[in-house]
Amino acid sequence: MKTKLKEEDIARIAEIEASLFKDKAWSLELIRSELERPENLVIVVKDDFLEVIGYIIIKVILDEAEVLRLGVKKENQGKGIGEGLLMAALDVLRRSGIKKVFLEVSVDNIKAQRLYEKFEFKKVGERPDYYSPGKPAFIMCKILEEGSHVKSRD
Repeated sequence: MKTKLKEEDIARIAEIEASLFKDKAWSLELIRSELERPENLVIVVKDDFLEVIGYIIIKVILDEAEVLRLGVKKENQGKGIGEGLLMAALDVLRRSGIKKVFLEVSVDNIKAQRLYEKFEFKKVGERPDYYSPGKPAFIMCKILEEGSHVKSRD
């Protein structure tokens, strides 16, 4: 079941984006636009006050998907929220018949790379100057096997 996010939820996603990604953050308008696209999947985590503290946005095309954004509010990082978001998203994608999931991650973002590797994403390429000149990104891919349960590798 797809639930429409409230405007304050979208604003909170934009705030988290700005705090995490600085000048590479998506604007409120871009976030709103991406969330309205029927091919995109978004999952959020809210705190006890029903405020968004984490989100994942994924684009689905045929039997493949791309993780576009994954963010957790700084003060809530290190609590397994990003892992939970990724696990939930991969499970939804697998049950929807998705075979491959791709993402790009900065070569400098070791913490994110470790998270993705924990879920058996493999480095399959590199995009030079992806974020800016001299700031490449790794392309990572995970093959989703039908009938398997998504879990992290501890």
